[in-house]
Amino acid sequence: MRVAIIGMGTAGVSVLRQLVKHDHFEKLKVDVYDDRNNMGQGVPFQNDSSELLINMPSKKMSLNLDDDEEFWKWYQHQQEFEFDNATYLPRFVFGHYMKSYLSKFDDQYENITIINHKVREIFTTSKVDETNLKYYVCTSDDMKEWREYDYLFLTFGTFAYHDPYHLKGIKGFKPTPYPTYNSLDDVNEDDRIAILGTGLASLDVIRYVTAHHPRLPILMTSRSANLPSVRGQMVDIEFTHLTKQKFNDLQAQNYGNVPLDIAVDLFLKECSDYGIDFEKLINRRTGNHINDLKFDLEHEKEMGIFQSIIEYLKENLNWIWNSLSFEDQQIFQEKYTKMIQLNSNPMPPRTAKLLIELLEKEALIIRKNLKNVYHEDGLFHLQYENENDIEDFNVVINATGSKNHLSELDEDDQLIRNLENRQIVQSHPMGGIQIIPETNQVISPRFGTLTNVIAIGQMTNGVNKLRNGVKMIVNQVANAVDRLYDTQQDFENINEESI
Repeated sequence: MRVAIIGMGTAGVSVLRQLVKHDHFEKLKVDVYDDRNNMGQGVPFQNDSSELLINMPSKKMSLNLDDDEEFWKWYQHQQEFEFDNATYLPRFVFGHYMKSYLSKFDDQYENITIINHKVREIFTTSKVDETNLKYYVCTSDDMKEWREYDYLFLTFGTFAYHDPYHLKGIKGFKPTPYPTYNSLDDVNEDDRIAILGTGLASLDVIRYVTAHHPRLPILMTSRSANLPSVRGQMVDIEFTHLTKQKFNDLQAQNYGNVPLDIAVDLFLKECSDYGIDFEKLINRRTGNHINDLKFDLEHEKEMGIFQSIIEYLKENLNWIWNSLSFEDQQIFQEKYTKMIQLNSNPMPPRTAKLLIELLEKEALIIRKNLKNVYHEDGLFHLQYENENDIEDFNVVINATGSKNHLSELDEDDQLIRNLENRQIVQSHPMGGIQIIPETNQVISPRFGTLTNVIAIGQMTNGVNKLRNGVKMIVNQVANAVDRLYDTQQDFENINEESI
């Protein structure tokens, strides 16, 4: 069986790691695709400034579901990188941890081929009424230069960043914050810099730009200007109310769905059992960023328990989310998604302390109510709601977050647009593409369920709501690879019968 893994970041490397663990791996021929820069590391963990930290403690990051400390152990034994404070390691180090496994497998197995090119097209040329599909992968614009596969893993990462003010292509606008060490390319020392967005990506930019750009303050702005929470002391969580069995019972009583208000009540019971005042913590922000950051730092135990509950909710959000009606999913999106995002993936305490220092020195300004950004007379002009004044900047760095819907995509996401155009994938109303929730199998508008095409990562965000953390991706990969080997046995049986 010929297998292609399209994209070799967290999901792609995890697929390969799971594949090689199986006794029958030698019966596969596996090609892995990505460009040289991202091969084995992916965009989030690409080579970048050491000031960009993983937002999880080093001892909690791992591609091994059976060993949470595998990355930490790898770091302790390698000789290339050494940092004084390794509690939160630079993000690129995790990328090298992933890449080390790709290199190891490439040396160890002859049936793995690394192809250092981006995939341009994926298509199938099935005949009418044919259901046993083959898939063709091209890395050039010439359709004839293809490789044929029986099984595909679509693991090519996040969508490109939003461009809400249509600034792409204008000199001085940085459409993506990564790699941050390119943020100051073609930037003069006296240029004023603004950062759009106040999430984790914007904090990465702040860490780098404030350390390397002489003209301060730097402005960071968005509509709400809410900062992520600060990571507390995480604990192990187990739900006793919000469970699969309870959801199965509720679905049997409610036309196959779980009412959102009942699901929320069950979640609040979980918070109560762990001594968490839910309303107090989600409404703790005062708008004074220094005080809000200090609150999280001073309540690390309480915040850690709350964040652990939110993280455990996210780990189980696939069956929770997909048990809701479409109407309740829309309500969930409006009422709860932002709350979950603000209290999950917290920033390291070290980053929070830096922000407090920058804010107190007025080296960083954070403003809310951003209304519009436009470019005129060589400058970017920022307007705010209910304010007459307009601020002018020479450089704008975009950290607004990645797009969610296929309708928003442009040439930066050409492969997924091509897949949609070829009717291999279709959009999900809540974002990303349609897949089977339990299996990650792609649903095609032309061919129905593609049993041998698996999509993992942010492109499935409409189904895998908020489930793009490393551990959540590895969990999805483990289930998908188990099914591949079941398919392989069927594939071999069919071939034997045809001889």
